[in-house]
Amino acid sequence: MKKNITLYLFLFTALILIFQLVNSNKVLGDLKGKLTHSKALNERLKDSVFQLNQRIDEQNDFSLEGNEYALRYFENLSIQNITGHVKDQLYETNLLREKNNLIPYAAMGRTFLINKVKVLNHKWIVADFSDGTYWGEIFLTYQINKSGVLNFELNEYFLYPNPD
Repeated sequence: MKKNITLYLFLFTALILIFQLVNSNKVLGDLKGKLTHSKALNERLKDSVFQLNQRIDEQNDFSLEGNEYALRYFENLSIQNITGHVKDQLYETNLLREKNNLIPYAAMGRTFLINKVKVLNHKWIVADFSDGTYWGEIFLTYQINKSGVLNFELNEYFLYPNPD
């Protein structure tokens, strides 16, 4: 009887060990698969981040913040954030409503307002304007005098055709 109990215990222990071995191999294989998948995903994400950084660098090529030569033009001024100052002054022209001479189109029901501004360098600005129905863009030049006052001059403009 003791022999049978010992034999049963040995067989039971052997089955548990075989089960543990098979189970741990499956878990290890699953973890290796997840690790391989994570590494591949990580490489794809690194490539995406690299491409996005390249696009940002290309966008900054035509931006005041990315242009050291244009920023040198403003060294003598006491204005810290030139781009913000220029944008604020341009957005303030929206408050003029009917007297805004930067948008050369007459109001067609609603007043045209400047929506987006891109300061290209120390002289040029591109801006987007709209009245909610019609959209257009303007190309401006600007000058800042020693006291920080801006003068805008409209150079080019166009209004997109109404899609309706």
